[in-house]
Amino acid sequence: MKVKFLHPNFKGKWHYLLALTLFIFQSVGYAQDLTVNGTVKDVTGETLPGVSIKSEESRQTTITDVNGRFTLTVNNFNETLIFSYIGYATKGVALEGRKSLIVTLSAENRTLNEVVVVGFGTQKKVNLTGSVSSINSEQLTMRPVGQTSAALQGLAAGVTVVQNSGRPGNDDGTIRIRGIGTLSSSNPLVLIDGIEGSINSIDPSLIESISVLKDAASSAIYGSRAGNGVILVTTKRAKSNQIGINYNTYIGKQDPTNLPDMVNAVDHVEMTNQAYVSAGLPPLYSATLINNYKTQGAANPDQYPDTDWQKLVLQGSGFMQSHFLSVNGGGDKVRFLTSFGYLDQKGILENTDFKRLTLRNNADIRFSAKLSMKVDLQLLTSTTRQPGPGTSSIFHWMNRIPANQPGLFSNGNYGEGWNGVNPIAQTQIGGVRKSNNPYALLNATLSYSPTSWLNAEVTAAPKLAGSFDNFFVTSMTTYNANGTVAFKSPALADLTQNSSKSLYNNFRATATASKIVGSHNLKLLAGASREDFQNDAFGAYRENFILPQYPILNTGSSSTQQNNGTASEWALQSFFGRFNYDFKSKYLLEVNGRYDGSSRFAKGNKYGFFPSVSAGWRVSEEKFMAGIKNVINEMKFRGSWGQLGNQDIGTYPFTTTVSSGSYTMNKQIVNIAALNTMANEDITWETTEMTNVGLDMTLFNNLTLTAELFTRKTRDILLQLTVPMSIGLAPPYQNAGIVENKGWELSMGYRNKVRDFNYHVNLNLSDVKNKIIDLKGIKSISASLPQINQEGYAINSFYGLEALGFFQSDAEAKAAPTQFGTVKAGDIRFKDQNGDGKINDNDYLPIGSPIPRYTYSANINTSWKGLSLGVFLQGVGKANGLLYQQGIMPFWNGGTVQEQHKNSWTPTNTNAAFPRLAWSDSNNQQISTFWVKDASYLRLKNIQLGYQLPASFVNKVKLKGARLYVNGANLFTMDNFWDGYDVEAPIGRGSEYPQVKVYSFGLDANF
Repeated sequence: MKVKFLHPNFKGKWHYLLALTLFIFQSVGYAQDLTVNGTVKDVTGETLPGVSIKSEESRQTTITDVNGRFTLTVNNFNETLIFSYIGYATKGVALEGRKSLIVTLSAENRTLNEVVVVGFGTQKKVNLTGSVSSINSEQLTMRPVGQTSAALQGLAAGVTVVQNSGRPGNDDGTIRIRGIGTLSSSNPLVLIDGIEGSINSIDPSLIESISVLKDAASSAIYGSRAGNGVILVTTKRAKSNQIGINYNTYIGKQDPTNLPDMVNAVDHVEMTNQAYVSAGLPPLYSATLINNYKTQGAANPDQYPDTDWQKLVLQGSGFMQSHFLSVNGGGDKVRFLTSFGYLDQKGILENTDFKRLTLRNNADIRFSAKLSMKVDLQLLTSTTRQPGPGTSSIFHWMNRIPANQPGLFSNGNYGEGWNGVNPIAQTQIGGVRKSNNPYALLNATLSYSPTSWLNAEVTAAPKLAGSFDNFFVTSMTTYNANGTVAFKSPALADLTQNSSKSLYNNFRATATASKIVGSHNLKLLAGASREDFQNDAFGAYRENFILPQYPILNTGSSSTQQNNGTASEWALQSFFGRFNYDFKSKYLLEVNGRYDGSSRFAKGNKYGFFPSVSAGWRVSEEKFMAGIKNVINEMKFRGSWGQLGNQDIGTYPFTTTVSSGSYTMNKQIVNIAALNTMANEDITWETTEMTNVGLDMTLFNNLTLTAELFTRKTRDILLQLTVPMSIGLAPPYQNAGIVENKGWELSMGYRNKVRDFNYHVNLNLSDVKNKIIDLKGIKSISASLPQINQEGYAINSFYGLEALGFFQSDAEAKAAPTQFGTVKAGDIRFKDQNGDGKINDNDYLPIGSPIPRYTYSANINTSWKGLSLGVFLQGVGKANGLLYQQGIMPFWNGGTVQEQHKNSWTPTNTNAAFPRLAWSDSNNQQISTFWVKDASYLRLKNIQLGYQLPASFVNKVKLKGARLYVNGANLFTMDNFWDGYDVEAPIGRGSEYPQVKVYSFGLDANF
């Protein structure tokens, strides 16, 4: 073998050694110099920071720096590099021996390429003829939330999400799509990868996208369950030939958004005396006692208590943390995405928290070019805790007990509170209400494509869920100031245990054929499914626990034991299909139909057919639009009509049910059974008919606009109409009611950049008018809340008297129609609706609606180099709220008052905010328009400041990318609601757990 030296003058062994060394260094240097440098720009010449670059062969990745520059190591200079960036078309560039590149990326027409998930498939957004709102993962994960439903708030026009509690585990949002269409359940159907479930069972970090199907054209393929709209959740899946680890985490602190400002002890006793005198009674508290409070209270708080109940009760840390780890990998044949999530949310009350553990694995298996399979497994368990009496009881008493009642003595004893009820003791030693909800899901789909135009799928998805409740309330001892026992409340400790397990099976088969014949594009979907559900539940109860530290059923007294058990099941089998046609992607047609059979209805009424038809015209594709294509990039008119159903009206509403129980007969307890309610075998599902017209536009490649106009009418709503009392049974349900919703929606988005500054603004606005059309003349008045369902008004309208201001003199009060109790100057004056000279139940009428007419939101996202700022504003307009009883009425049932009650009517303050203070008043505490407030608001729902760590640092620590952020939620609200109460919970007695402000810090890292 001959060796050719690098230099002709090398001689001798030292020369050989030197030559070999130089050869090695040259080789090593050559191997280490396989780097490519370059710059990425847009078509205007502006550099693009944050562009992702990947080598197809070596799989190496990097991103451009703030100046658009990059450096990447490759195996050789014949590789192809892939450049991708949000908002720009992905581009592949072959090196062809080059070591330096200047790459130009073009803006992507997102409207043309965006794919939207629809029922049993996907469609390009430009070809949609129904009303579908799509929400991506980035929008969902922008806000750290405990429940995914709350993250939907404000993200889609026509979708109202009300979050009226901040209690851990109960801070989810109530979702309504285009208003409330029925008097029964108005919850939308939620499908997670095609399987019915709770949206709160999926961590937002797991979600790829959410599609909200709002009209009949998009929802009819789900038939009898789609009357309230459909939400399709698609989870993330692994990408082919990629190995990666993602970890995101945040920690946060929660504080209440709003609390009523309660008066102190001195103010309470003085205002109580004022109320007594106003009612014609002698003062309750002596001048000596009041003086002692002022002079000795600070030095002797046990004798003269001035309890700040809110401060002593709200001792929870409010700390929350979330950790989410996902690993994806595999090759061309097998891919997997395994994720683990942990959420721990402490409450602002002690012994109040929520913990959730999630494990999910999404696997994709490709057996051949024609045969593939998806196998998804999810395991979830969540645990919710709150004090034994419940948080509602604690907030009720915290804001009701006067400050002059002892809460906590200096020796550590609990004061008597209110006849032994002490919310401080309730939170700390009052027991625990614990609920655990495990859940397991297997979702397996086998796909076979015998030809390029035909695909068949078979799905089997069993789901097992459980619910285990352990509610233990201890007996608490409260004391007097001298150390003697005041009360034991409750007298006996009690334990309630409930367990439930359910099995849900879903079997589905579909076939999809797609053909392009010339300029004609045809697609046909046909399928069948069967779903069944079984549930078994058991409950037990005991009292008198001698050893309360062992809350086990057997440690309670057997003399008070109780037990109960229930079981239920239902089944649904369906046949469905969809036909899509378009000509040159210009003229669009879609026809849907579903034939549902449900066990919830009697023979002869089990099956129903739910059709829809929709059409669209892409005007922008016409030749006469070619001259302005650079201005109007996309323009489409569309319209739809269809019918939907709602079978969520009970499990067996058509059957005759027998109630069982026990009764004392002849001094013995005997088991009895009774028929209490009539049956109606002719009932069937509620039917919702919807029409929708829409306009979609894209202007200047930057501005998108979607406008919708819709009507939604639900018929055959179940009502219990009056029957003669001589029948001796309660009336059966009948299909009789009609409810209508009319409205419009508008969504706009604008995206642009100025040099290194990028910005994106999304605006949503919707208007929905809710109206009950027909109740066959009946009025449905709530037994627990001051609400009514009445023809001509919105569902659950407030029900009360019409207030006409205050009486300004005793003579004016005496001359007015008879009201309630002793009426004087400063009392609320009510309108005599029927003119009979007296105010009573006949003068009650609907006085407002909590259903908002308008919902709106603004999502603003900006970025500059490595910094990003996101601001999310959300609100509602033309809505009413109503507080009553201890929530807002002074001295309700002997309770205390708030600082705002100081602005009460007196002869020198006739334009006051509140009526005169009067003890045991009955007139001013009537439900009336006086207590109804405007519940419109604008809230800074979220603000987030983030920083993408530079590539130079990220590469040094062996990361693919890392982002830090600080976040604030519910920081600021503009409203005209009652002081101290959250406007998103606009009805109640003031005992709701308030919404919370959340301050958090997070990290998102990719390995």
